[in-house]
Amino acid sequence: MQITAINKDKKHLTKITFSNGEECFLDNDVVSENGLSITAQIDEEFLSELKFSSDFKRAKSRALWYLDRMDYTEKALYEKLVRAGFSKKASAAVIAKLCELALIDDRRYAERMADRLTANNISKREALNKMYLKGIPLDLAKEVLSQTESDEGAQIKALLEGKFAYKLTLENGVEKVFAALVRKGFSFSAVRSALKQYIEEL
Repeated sequence: MQITAINKDKKHLTKITFSNGEECFLDNDVVSENGLSITAQIDEEFLSELKFSSDFKRAKSRALWYLDRMDYTEKALYEKLVRAGFSKKASAAVIAKLCELALIDDRRYAERMADRLTANNISKREALNKMYLKGIPLDLAKEVLSQTESDEGAQIKALLEGKFAYKLTLENGVEKVFAALVRKGFSFSAVRSALKQYIEEL
């Protein structure tokens, strides 16, 4: 195919038009790096490589922009790139490159999240679900949580003295708080023991 027109379309994209009427948009840097010019002849295979290079470059730039604002797991960032319109192939290649550069690290992310959830008195069962929803592999989440120091009794006590203190004074408050804590993933025995101790201390 012969290139018949090259026009910068947007800030970082160039519109390439071919003799057969086909059009495509490539990253400006990809166009200049490959010396594309009017009347140049390129085949389908080379065009496919150019499209991938363009998609990869733009996806990587977008990924770095995302990471500059917050951390992501591999899965979460991959899905975000695909939703943004980048190809699955380019998105996967970008994730692999960022992992290689240690800019994404699921274990590091999981350890930080586990510590934060534990400090906020989130039960390990609920924490496991939250971590999985964030894109952390289930096995990794379980492993990290098993290594995270937490005192279930102390967590429940903190919740009883904080967000649940007023609810305990309401009608059937003890029963409702008991059910709420169990739904949050704390064990029956731990909740029962903590409630008994809390009420006795009152």
